Amino acid sequence: MSFIGAVAASVRQTLAQYAKEIEHPVLLIGAGNFTVASALRSGGYTGPITACDVSLYTSALGAFLADSPFDVSENPECPEQLQGMLRLDSPVDVVASIALLYDLREVWQIKNPYQEKVMRQYRLEWETLLATTREKLQIYKKHIGPIDYQAKDGFELLAEKSSEHTVFAFPPTYRAGYERLEKLLRASIAWEQPAYKEMTDKSMELYEEISRFTSYFVVLEKDLPDVHAILGQPSAILPRGRNSFSHIIAKSDRRRIVGRKVVKSEAIGPIWPADREVTGKEQLSFAKITFGQSIRMNELFLSSRIDYFTGGVGVSLAFLLDGHVIGKADFCPSSHQWKLPDDRPMIYLMSDLAVPSVEKRLAKLVLLCLLSKEIKEILDLRYIEDFGWITTSAFAKHPVSMKYRGIFTLHKRKEAEGGFLLNYCAEAGAHNIAQVLEIWTKKTRK
Repeated sequence: MSFIGAVAASVRQTLAQYAKEIEHPVLLIGAGNFTVASALRSGGYTGPITACDVSLYTSALGAFLADSPFDVSENPECPEQLQGMLRLDSPVDVVASIALLYDLREVWQIKNPYQEKVMRQYRLEWETLLATTREKLQIYKKHIGPIDYQAKDGFELLAEKSSEHTVFAFPPTYRAGYERLEKLLRASIAWEQPAYKEMTDKSMELYEEISRFTSYFVVLEKDLPDVHAILGQPSAILPRGRNSFSHIIAKSDRRRIVGRKVVKSEAIGPIWPADREVTGKEQLSFAKITFGQSIRMNELFLSSRIDYFTGGVGVSLAFLLDGHVIGKADFCPSSHQWKLPDDRPMIYLMSDLAVPSVEKRLAKLVLLCLLSKEIKEILDLRYIEDFGWITTSAFAKHPVSMKYRGIFTLHKRKEAEGGFLLNYCAEAGAHNIAQVLEIWTKKTRK
């Protein structure tokens, strides 16, 4: 059950802390994947929760959690490749099939061989996937417990409730995003969506309505002084990446402060001396590192011009010469399949860096390391996949990136303000780690 609108881990932890402060029934505006409700239950809140939303996916899930009816059917004009995938036998079958359909949002139009392969595999495994998802949903329902869900406009729900409630709202930062994301579901499923008024983080009417309530918990992805003037200053600011933060405005009967949660960095170990040259006779190795250690590398060595995002990192690796760190790389799976030379799956390189050194092309040594067969084996095992490509993106003032040139292949170039946005790809597992120093010394170091 993946969902684009899921709440960041740091915010979920703060929600769980705030749960102890709640003394009034909860109103959840824009329920999404019910992550807020789950976090509150995890934090010990056992009181009433009334949630609302206007999306198809959330309304199906909400109806299942609340044991309420949900009228839905297959669209008479459903595309052939999706026909029969919606299951109507029981409420849990309905939401399980809709959740799985949602996972196909990037491939259902079958624009290339890779997407065709994914669709075919999903259809072959549909019954097994349904069984697994039904089991997860039943566990999720048991955890959340009693809840009231209403498929209706958030403004409407706020207007009809008394001020003696605690409101939770995570207004989106864009206008038509969720409508675009639901294109697949609208094409395959017939459902009467309730009327609603547009709600974004710029909807001052929303904050004015929330301000009349006894307590509230509002999360903004931007610093919005106009909102602070209505609801008060942020109680917590949680980092999501460099120069990127979640702003939490919270008010309760007991206090207005909630705990701050900061991603803590951890020591990485000995670093390759900046004035030490590489002889080519060193022992090259690699090691998995923790998320905190990866953050420490970013803090110490990543260019201040790069706005890195910490969410989604699945595997972090450090590369070492004689036990001294020379660089690192962060990987995550990607739901977007680029049009590569073949249909083998790709994994995304979120960030890579080399430590400062007299060796001007140490960064290329790091790139050669991450393209080794041993690193491919780690990534394949982590995600139960056979990755054929490693892809990444870079911003450069010039039409090519000198760091990736010669090792990665330029896949796509797009002009951007002040330079170019460049997409690069390289074949995974191109050589053994034992060959890397020799390749770098003879071909790349020069």
